[in-house]
Amino acid sequence: MQSDKDNYRTDEDLFVHSELGPLVLAWIAAFNAHDVKQIASFYTQDAELFDSGMKRARRGRDEIIGWFTQRFQKMPAIQYMPTHSFFNAQEAVVCWIASGNTPVLLGQRWLSHPFEVEGVSIFRIQAGSIQWQHGYYDHLQIVERVLPPLRWLPLKL
Repeated sequence: MQSDKDNYRTDEDLFVHSELGPLVLAWIAAFNAHDVKQIASFYTQDAELFDSGMKRARRGRDEIIGWFTQRFQKMPAIQYMPTHSFFNAQEAVVCWIASGNTPVLLGQRWLSHPFEVEGVSIFRIQAGSIQWQHGYYDHLQIVERVLPPLRWLPLKL
């Protein structure tokens, strides 16, 4: 019996050897360049984007454009560095480290702090475009950088 994990390739050169690799690499390059128009061009018209820092998923290119525009305005130093990747015929899973500075709090730049967080993004591809993308990371870790006293709470919720 073949398991789901048997359908994924995990070798080091997957970005090159996978049909999905160039699309994912182009998405990462556009993200790191903060090129919202280019990022949006990789999604289908009805795509869904979600990450653990969102209250709700964004649906459609217009909402995706709005999300990335806001993200880059609030976090102009954010960068995305892939560490591992897994591909099958229609999905790419990319483990990454995001780094940058937290958003400015209460208009006070001194309240912005550097951060680095590990996460994973899952891309589902349809006809050469991203149909569905979800990203997961410890959002509380970033919130604790914005509001350091939260680190002293006895337990995480």
